[in-house]
Order: sequence, then structure tokens, then C-alpha cells
Amino acid sequence: MSPKSLVSSLLALALIGSANAVTIGFGPNLTGVQDTQSDGTSNQMRQNINVTDTVFLTEGVYQATTWDYQAAADATNGATQPVFPFLTIVNGPGNHTVLTFGDTIDTLPGVQNLVVFGGPNATFTIPAGGATVAAGVQNTNSGSVQNSILTDTSFGSTDHANSGNFDEAGGVGNTLDSFGHGNLTRTYAFSIEVEQIPEPSGLALILLSGAALMLRRRR
Repeated sequence: MSPKSLVSSLLALALIGSANAVTIGFGPNLTGVQDTQSDGTSNQMRQNINVTDTVFLTEGVYQATTWDYQAAADATNGATQPVFPFLTIVNGPGNHTVLTFGDTIDTLPGVQNLVVFGGPNATFTIPAGGATVAAGVQNTNSGSVQNSILTDTSFGSTDHANSGNFDEAGGVGNTLDSFGHGNLTRTYAFSIEVEQIPEPSGLALILLSGAALMLRRRR
């Protein structure tokens, strides 16, 4: 193996070996119903943060890569169904700080896996000491919009806001603390996947160790 090929192979192994993928949220495989349908005129927007299926992340740099959801069929009354995913640090009951938010998409019906998170803010930093992170999903705040993500009201808890009592999640660092229904018994069919980005020093150590091992074997 040439030195160039050796370095490329070791780098790939380092990235694979150091990837720390985590899923935050309940996930799309939920037997439920559509939360609230729009009448085609008024805004039936919802903001939902899953405060049951949270994950504690240690200090470091992370990237939100994909998300999964289960949505209702397209509206028959002309209402659109744009939503975007986001992540928060859970500061306490009914209090969150936005870490990142993804691209707004028009949902497709049924279970959709590995949807690209997207957006310019997908990379985020967890501060020293780590933090409890929650997954959220939100419809855009505009007329003729309905919440398309399925829900089950029999288990789990979510911090739930609507157009009458609502803070925008589409801003990194924003505080979300106005919920029409904090800790509402309800679970939504979505989750967000994140991966920890390895530190350069860690990558260098893996590369050097791998190179030394290969050299010993060749000798």
C-alpha cells in the first residue's frame, strides 16, 4: 500500500471509529393521529419539544445530520405543511435554549427516514459539563398552515406551544419559555440524529497509531 493510500485509509477509519451517532426524540414509528388540521384559512401552527426522550451530551462539537418523521397525508383543504426540526438545551421545566434548527420542508405523508437536517447552523457546541438536549419540531408561523406530524396523547411529555402563546425556534441562542401547555402528555412521531465531531488531536493520535502499526507489520 502506498503512503498516500495508507493515510487515506487511516483517515477513513479514524472518522468511522470516532463517530458517535445519537438519536434524540421518540422516532417516527408511532401509532397516532394528526394533531390539529387547518381550516385552510387560519394558522394551526404548533411548536413541540419532546421532554421525555432527551439525551445527555458531553462537552464537544456536534452536527445534526438527519431527522426522521411520520406525517399525515397532504391537506385536502389547501393548507400547506411546512415544518422544521430543531434541538434545545433543557435548562429546566418549560425553559429551553435553541442549539440549532434545520431546513424548513413540506412534509411527505407516511414514515420518512434520514431526511437531511440541513441549514447553516447544523454544527453546534455543547458547553463544559455537558447538557441535556431535546428534539423539537415546528410549523412555520403563517396562515393556512397545519401541523402534519402525527401524535399520540397516551404517553410521554412535550412542551407545547401554539400561535397564541409562542416563541420562535428558528434562531440559535433563543430562549423558549412561553408554552401554552408545558409538560403536556403527548408524544410526536419524529427524532433527530446527531454525531460528535472528533477533535483534531484525537484524529492525529489515531492516524499516528495506525501508521506505526502498519510500519511494524511491514518490517
